Amino acid sequence: KDRLYVGNLHPTVDEHTLIKLFSKFGKISKLDYLFHKTGLLKGKPRGYVFIEYANPEDAAKAIAAAHDKVLRGRKLVVTYATQAPADSYSHSGSSSSAKYRKGALEANRPTTLSLLKTSVVASSRNDTKDKIAKLEAKLRQLE
Repeated sequence: KDRLYVGNLHPTVDEHTLIKLFSKFGKISKLDYLFHKTGLLKGKPRGYVFIEYANPEDAAKAIAAAHDKVLRGRKLVVTYATQAPADSYSHSGSSSSAKYRKGALEANRPTTLSLLKTSVVASSRNDTKDKIAKLEAKLRQLE
């Protein structure tokens, strides 16, 4: 209970700002400041961080003081960082080391975005085939 999730961060909030704000509550042993790795937002902050304190009591103090505090116009969300319960992603044959990793268990499952993209591509292919068929029919009429 020494690792915290800090969310709803404004894009301009940097590591220095967070260290300055959260070091008031105790010694920070680790700060995970996450960035987008791909896509349009590559290199931009994800809007949340994980902060680990050397002492669990310091983490509790940080939650009490910083949760709902406004930083650069946004209310911070500060909670304990928890992993999803094992049964929410469990399926037969899963190893205990992978039971908390959503990506490992759902790797073969298509995402909503990929399903939307494939349906758009499929419908556009059908539209194209329909257009070609109509043009060919028109050409046959002209002959």
